Amino acid sequence: MSQLQRVSLTLPGSVAETDVAEFDLVFSELLDSAAVSFYRKGGGSWAIEALFHEQPDMSVVTALLAPLFEKHSMAPLPLALHSLADRDWLAENRAGFPPRHIGRFWVYGSHIERHPPAGSLPLLVDASLAFGSGTHPTTEGCLRAIQMLAGARPCRVLDMGCGSAILAMAAHRIWPASAIVAADNDPVAIRVTAKNRRLNNIAPARMRLAVSHGFASRYVRQSAPYDVLLANILARPLARMAPELCRHLAPRGWLILSGILNQQAVSVRNAYQAQKLRCWQQIRIGEWTTLVMRPAGVGSMPYLWRGRCQSS
Repeated sequence: MSQLQRVSLTLPGSVAETDVAEFDLVFSELLDSAAVSFYRKGGGSWAIEALFHEQPDMSVVTALLAPLFEKHSMAPLPLALHSLADRDWLAENRAGFPPRHIGRFWVYGSHIERHPPAGSLPLLVDASLAFGSGTHPTTEGCLRAIQMLAGARPCRVLDMGCGSAILAMAAHRIWPASAIVAADNDPVAIRVTAKNRRLNNIAPARMRLAVSHGFASRYVRQSAPYDVLLANILARPLARMAPELCRHLAPRGWLILSGILNQQAVSVRNAYQAQKLRCWQQIRIGEWTTLVMRPAGVGSMPYLWRGRCQSS
């Protein structure tokens, strides 16, 4: 049981959902909230609620939101801070996530007692206060992209910014012979990944873990080039990392990029086209886009390239 702090912000109903998502990202990415969500209230206005393990510095919250208010020609709106009563938030959070089919994948939590459906590819991922259940549109886009490439046989796969490692585990389910690397700059994420790897009965030799800021880890660098490189991060870091990600991609490799709002897709795509990649597929789910790219001049169908992997 733990007492959480909740910061609430109400935005006018006239604000576009894509703009509300930008406010949401401030809480989730810049303020490191434990959980954040936004929804329409009964009167049509938008509510954003962020949970924190400790009381945040409200002056910092206000300062980080100020540029967005200015960008959208809005006067700064008041924030509300409340301490929440002691409750088992983790249990309540998990109960709100029923199992879900995403193509062949069956994403479920440990609170689900029934067996995975026959023929499905099970992914056991528990929602937590640090990581979600893996059903966000950005994750779903990546899961669908991985299935589109099921005909490929990549030797090496990298999940950059792995979080709960749902994408790394999905890659293992589709390509069990591949060597998977799951990397994140947050040691907590790597501990969660190690737990999820064990819960999903994936051998450590098939999915190796690394704490790494980008490609700072020697192991992440030396495991390149990657035949499939997954990065579900955010649009700006993705654009900034384009040269480095492409440098570690195999000449006939596939790049799956997500964490991109629809209106940001063109700028991210341009950053990678400048590295001589082309867009093979663009997946839109709600307000979010996932890009599937590979080097220009390479065949577009997954079955045109099948690597020969050595067992490790």
